[in-house]
Amino acid sequence: MIDDFVGNLIGINNRVKWFIFFLLLSSTAFCQQLIEGTIIDKETGKPVPFASIGVVGTSKGTSSNSNGEFSISVIQPFKLKITCVGYESKEVLSSEEINSILLKPISTQLDAIVILDKAPNPKKIVRKAFANTDQNYINQPFLQNFFYRHYCKDDSTYGRLIEASVDVWKHDGYRHLQGAAGEQEEIRVTQLRRSLDKTTMAQGHDPISVKNILQADVVGYQTKIPSEHLSFYNDVSNLKTDFENYTFTFDGITNYDGQEVYQISYAYKKDSVSTTSGGYLYLTQATGSLFITTDTYAIIKTDEIKKLDSNTIRTTAYYRKYNNQYYPYHFIREGKSYLTDYSTHSFRIDLMSVELKTDVTEKFTGNEPDREKLSAIPYDSVYWNNNTTLKTTPLENKIIHDLGDGVSLNKQFYLYRQYELNLNDGGKNGEEKFIWYRANSQGKRILYLVFWSKQFNGYLTELELAKQLQKQYRNKVFFVFISLDDDQANWLLTLSRYGFYADGIINYRIGSNSSLTKLFNIKEAPAFILLSKNGEIFSQEAKRPSNPLLQDDFKVLLK
Repeated sequence: MIDDFVGNLIGINNRVKWFIFFLLLSSTAFCQQLIEGTIIDKETGKPVPFASIGVVGTSKGTSSNSNGEFSISVIQPFKLKITCVGYESKEVLSSEEINSILLKPISTQLDAIVILDKAPNPKKIVRKAFANTDQNYINQPFLQNFFYRHYCKDDSTYGRLIEASVDVWKHDGYRHLQGAAGEQEEIRVTQLRRSLDKTTMAQGHDPISVKNILQADVVGYQTKIPSEHLSFYNDVSNLKTDFENYTFTFDGITNYDGQEVYQISYAYKKDSVSTTSGGYLYLTQATGSLFITTDTYAIIKTDEIKKLDSNTIRTTAYYRKYNNQYYPYHFIREGKSYLTDYSTHSFRIDLMSVELKTDVTEKFTGNEPDREKLSAIPYDSVYWNNNTTLKTTPLENKIIHDLGDGVSLNKQFYLYRQYELNLNDGGKNGEEKFIWYRANSQGKRILYLVFWSKQFNGYLTELELAKQLQKQYRNKVFFVFISLDDDQANWLLTLSRYGFYADGIINYRIGSNSSLTKLFNIKEAPAFILLSKNGEIFSQEAKRPSNPLLQDDFKVLLK
């Protein structure tokens, strides 16, 4: 009987082993994996930037970066299709070499050598392109998942990096033009990672700029009202709205995915205003290119440069075909501004399509999240190691060095989340959060502490002057408003009513019985204390914001 029991047990174990083995085989055959490769020009050997890499039979895809490199999450077996303006399309099986994929270039037939029955009218071609939007682009509700990357630099030094997974739900697809992102669509951020913001404009930066880069889509967004002058700072194109203010030139014919494509350049009218001295001040100028299919008049690429004095913004959009209709697969917007001290601030935003779904039952509502909502998104390193992103460039090592003094980006992402959580909702565990912030600031920040309470009307002017000084010394001296009030609701009401949540002001509520009042020897409000960068008390009774000599103390510490 015991022998039978043992025999049955062995039989069961063997069946379990075979079952597990089968599961392992199945998971190996169909598991999701991240693959990498490079797109290279077959004739020149140079990388092909911003090519579309799509998984055949699906809407999943990615884009090559400026060095032709790409990464994409796939399920074995797979087939990739690579398309790019000016190149023959190519399909690659999972069994083939993907480390280096060679694309054969197709020479552009310039205007001077194009032989056609009738000379193309570039103005009419562009008009037809805008008129055919609802036929050429997805005109039904769809959900698109994007990878978002945004970084900024002061001169040549990187100051911040943000990456996110973004969902956009378009209620009517491309059936109607929008004047701004968010009018007929929903936006949500599901994954987020970011570094600390060390740029000179940190306290004026939007926490994320999804709407800005969505509006790089010339096909989907156009200004609604004609304007007398072109705005340098408007994120939305006015190409269709102010059509008569542009000139168009036919440059030739190229190729995209086996289709002939018109290449048309355009320029905004030379615009200026007279000055009081009798001269002229030249306003924003814009030049660009449109790539439009010759058969259906679909816009498959746009490229525009806007200039105002020495400031520039360049916007590029790429589109790929899925089920005989087009949708965007990569938006790029980069700009450079010259500041009054002759330094420069530059930025770049990429929004790359990862997947598109037209048959989803899930619908959501949402808008571009604010700082508080972004802070609630936990950093998930597992997600970022296993999902499609825009391949990083060789600049990654410099980004790590500039942003975190050699600290890995993974660690920076965790630090930023902790930093944000301690700065937001400073009324909850305010004492604990301030202690953390002071410790975190050691070796990094000069702190000017302002202790105040609800009886602040007698020194409201001092608080307002502190806000002005903060703007003057932003990113050099950090102003921390510490409330001694015990009532959380009244404290929040006061912050809102008097603008104490001003740009860059850090707020904590510690209450009247906090140990910090003993630590800093606070007898009554207001009290002002100045801490040096090493965290020590520079002045126990610091000068008030109304005292001009306070700035002398700032200068001493800044040296």
